[in-house]
Amino acid sequence: MKTERKSLLVYGMEGGVWLGLYLIARFFCGVAGGYSPLFNTIAVVLFIITPVVLYRIMLQYHKHNGYVSGFSLLWMMGIMLFFFASLISCIPEYIFYQYISPDYIANATSQSIKLIEEMGVLETQGTVDELRRMLEDNALLTPMQMVMSSMWGNVFFGSLLSIVVAPFVLRNKNTNNNKV
Repeated sequence: MKTERKSLLVYGMEGGVWLGLYLIARFFCGVAGGYSPLFNTIAVVLFIITPVVLYRIMLQYHKHNGYVSGFSLLWMMGIMLFFFASLISCIPEYIFYQYISPDYIANATSQSIKLIEEMGVLETQGTVDELRRMLEDNALLTPMQMVMSSMWGNVFFGSLLSIVVAPFVLRNKNTNNNKV
């Protein structure tokens, strides 16, 4: 019986759904982390295990395609996973910023100002003054700008992470071939 191989694009979209749900959970735990230490801890743990999640999704693609994928294909797979996952995770992020907590961006900026003042690190560089000016002039990022920033940040992070994870996925092939 012959099994049909899925293309890189199809597998990127399918894996992107699962990774997108993971990114949504990570986002909401991060937001709730401002109110609860438990959620903050969960958000940090979810961030730390992101390479493991990526590894598992990439390994499934690698196994289902007969271990024929090279490094560059796995790297592209990781980029596509994070791109499609970001498309999915951006919807709830936009809803959160626009409708659920429209003052979240302003509150986060105010908290950043307080933190910078307490640390005393960036005060001499005018960062605090610039943030205060932005807050007073209501020149903060819009919800759509926050979402787009998050999306491209995820894709960039995913690209770098895929460079690191792909060799481990390829190494799994060599380990399995040696056991046979």
